[in-house]
Order: sequence, then structure tokens, then C-alpha cells
Amino acid sequence: MGVKFRSAVLLGAVLLVAWPPGSLAFANVKEGDLLEEEELPGLEGGRLPYLGRGRASVFVFFRPGQDHSLDALRRLAALERELAGRPVRFVAIVSDAWTSDEVRATVRQAGIRMPVLVDRGDALYGKLGVRLHPVIGIADGQHRLAAYEHFRQINLEEILRARIRRVLGEIDDAGLAKALEPARATMPGDDPRFVARRELNLGRLLLERRNFEKALAAARKAQERDPTFAAARTLAGQALAGMGRCAEAVVEFDAALALDPRDGAAAEGKKGCSR
Repeated sequence: MGVKFRSAVLLGAVLLVAWPPGSLAFANVKEGDLLEEEELPGLEGGRLPYLGRGRASVFVFFRPGQDHSLDALRRLAALERELAGRPVRFVAIVSDAWTSDEVRATVRQAGIRMPVLVDRGDALYGKLGVRLHPVIGIADGQHRLAAYEHFRQINLEEILRARIRRVLGEIDDAGLAKALEPARATMPGDDPRFVARRELNLGRLLLERRNFEKALAAARKAQERDPTFAAARTLAGQALAGMGRCAEAVVEFDAALALDPRDGAAAEGKKGCSR
């Protein structure tokens, strides 16, 4: 797995230099192409199609242990909850290069409810030509690739929501263009959520280095930028727990769970403080 990981990192670096931005998602299919249905093993057993029978299918290729993948899964989980009751199906797809324990750890952290499918031998990866993680595809009811999106720090949910609505026929091409253009024109520095996520990523790095005080400071800055950011409250709890201030940490974990009841990291942190 170490060789495969190093190869993937090297390939990603080459592609970032050599490929134009629009080519990085799927090398072997383009928007409008008919996708062949595939049944893949489920993480918890059985076999499931990755497209299914919904009028819209959303599938994300992710990598365990990667911050962008974790962030994308959390945001997709929120979008799935928002669109509950509509004919939209979400699935997450992961290479079998990762162990089940590694995948389950990411699933718990992300709090996703969607099926997780395991791509044996990277067969689907190879068929579509997946190059970078995470990447999100959207197919229509006839299994044609309607759109794909790379990970982005800002407006990911807005862009995906607009594309799904277009597939469902809720908006036309003009409506889609109108929905996408303002989102793409937004500068990262103008969006407090972008700054909040930047602070969160810094805080997580500091937490890994056991620099708990600075991790807590980064979490507080993220909270100031976006008071509804559950992950920032979770990070604050983890930093406080690392300093042995469990009573304060539990307050933060409870606040995170109030904002996002499926925040697995907050639930684990609270459980750890209660031992």
C-alpha cells in the first residue's frame, strides 16, 4: 500500500503540472457520456450498484486519511440530508488499497449515511480514469455523466445543489448558469467559510503535533468566522481534551453534536472524556 500511495502522490503532482484543470477528474469519460453500471462490494457486505435507479446519482471517490476527502464527505452528507425525499442517490467509493478499518474510521469522522462501495483492484477507477481525490460525479437517470466537480473550499454545496437540480429538471440551463456564475466569482478571501476551513486545517495540523494551545486558538478563530461550523467546535474539544480540560471539552463536543448530530469525531471525543 505504501508503494501505491507514493505512486498516486507522484502521479498527482505530475498531473497538476501537465494537465489542464478541466481534465483532472475522469480521464476516460466526459460529460454526456453513457456510464456503464457496475456492482461493487459494500463496505458492510453484499453488492450494490454505484449508479442505481434514481433520477440523479451522486458518487464520490475519496481517500481515507485525506483532509479534503473528509471535508467533501461531510459536506455531501449535509447535502444528502437536505435533499432527503428527492430521487437522488448518494454513494461513496474507495479503493481496496485501504483497509476496512481505515475506511470505517473516515466514515465515522465524516458521519456519512450513504453506502460505501469498495472498488476491487481499482477496476472502476481505471475504467473512468480517476486521477485525483476527492472527485464527485453526477449522473442522470439514464446513467449519462451530467457533471463532475473537483474538491473546492468554497461553494461546493451550492454548485452540487445546482447541478443536481438541473439533472432533476428543477432548473434549465439558464438557471444553472445563473446559479453557478456567482458561486465561481466569489473570491476565497471574501467568504468567511473559506477562512474558517483554513483555520480548521491549520488547527488539525497543530493538534497532530500536540500543540494543543495553538490548535485551540485556531479553532476559536474558525468559530468566529463561522459560528455554525461544527468541526471547529469539535477541534476545540479535542484541543481541550489534549490539555486535560475534559469538562470544557465536553461542552465543545456537545455544541458540535448540536450543530451536526452525525459528527463522529465529536461523539468519540465526548466518549473518551467520559471514561
